[in-house]
Amino acid sequence: MKKSLVFVPVAALLLLLAGCGGSSKSATPTDTASQTAAAETSGAFDKAVALGSGVTVTVAAPTNFKPGQFATNYFAGNVANKLSITVKNDGSAPLDLSTIVIDQASGTNACVDVLDGDNGINGAPSDPVAPKTSATFAYGVGCSAKIGDPLTLTITLGSATSAVTGKLV
Repeated sequence: MKKSLVFVPVAALLLLLAGCGGSSKSATPTDTASQTAAAETSGAFDKAVALGSGVTVTVAAPTNFKPGQFATNYFAGNVANKLSITVKNDGSAPLDLSTIVIDQASGTNACVDVLDGDNGINGAPSDPVAPKTSATFAYGVGCSAKIGDPLTLTITLGSATSAVTGKLV
């Protein structure tokens, strides 16, 4: 009789803990169409797109690069592209670039951001961008796709979102 009394609370505890896992996020890549639809503005590489409050972002056309030995998130066989991103602050307050979020997609192909100090891809600057100035940084992306496949970067800064589209090179 004592064994069954111990079993019931343990079983209840296990059921309770099993429900505490939270929701699982799908590992499938977000498709380009839904990313672009969610963006407030959109544009192409080498064109400035507005993020509101006097902030514009220009993403230069990508160039193909070979990730270095210590690159993060790069997987052999992926297409690796390097892009130059310029954020211009024509607003009246300093702009905190540490809050920038960049999502990348290539159609239904999986893409990840790549950091690679050997190629000068170190992430967004941590210093605020003063009013009436700009900051430029290198951004790397690796996609399990082919050269010529679509590439969409969805850039979010604060509450503003913009999508920039082009092709992998």
